[in-house]
Amino acid sequence: MKTTKKLFVILAVVIAAAMLTGCLAVELKVNNDGSCDVTYTIDISQLQGLMSKSDVEKSIKESVEDMNRTAGKTIAKLKNVKENKKEKTITASISIANLNEMGDGSFFGTVKQYRQQGGFGLDDMMDKKERAVNKADIPDDLYLVYSPMSEGDEYGLIDITIIVPGRIEFLTDGGELEKNDTARFSGETPLVVFKKGGGGFPVWIIPPFAAIFIMFIVIKRRPSAAHVVSPPVTTQSPDSIINTSADS
Repeated sequence: MKTTKKLFVILAVVIAAAMLTGCLAVELKVNNDGSCDVTYTIDISQLQGLMSKSDVEKSIKESVEDMNRTAGKTIAKLKNVKENKKEKTITASISIANLNEMGDGSFFGTVKQYRQQGGFGLDDMMDKKERAVNKADIPDDLYLVYSPMSEGDEYGLIDITIIVPGRIEFLTDGGELEKNDTARFSGETPLVVFKKGGGGFPVWIIPPFAAIFIMFIVIKRRPSAAHVVSPPVTTQSPDSIINTSADS
């Protein structure tokens, strides 16, 4: 079996059924350091009872163990397997310590590193406005995520969503940019190029906010002007004045 097929072993029976029914969705959420969480959602409503939660859990546990054996260390952990009987789905989540160590050809790093390793797919990219781009115009210092999960899926039977820690600038032609950091693929090569740190709190707002805060503190602490107390004013009527002159 080719290494690029290793990821399909994770859900051997499940994926075989999904390929026939189109009931598998995969979400790959990548972190800044190249670690990631992989979530598989299987629609069991079309599988005619071919598998259960325990079947899925057993298959994933065996495949996670095999992945760790191949890497020579623990890089994958099964987080949970949940069944939603109302929606008739089974969801399995796996945490991966390093996307590059999965052994299936997955990649996380800069565009320059991807090119140096002979990575493919950059000649079939579009920008976020769905305009075709020349691969030479894709900057080396941007980051890239590639996954072979849909290799061999020419009919879009598996939906793959990739979430990156930044703002997506380019993605495989035909993919769908759902958010600034999220792209969805159905039959296309799951490959995105992004600028790290494109989201989050707007740092530019800190300096003006700090200036306003300091001004507020200064005004609050400024001593108020001393209150001038006027001496009491006594008014006397003419009748109350004592006449001290001698009687004439």
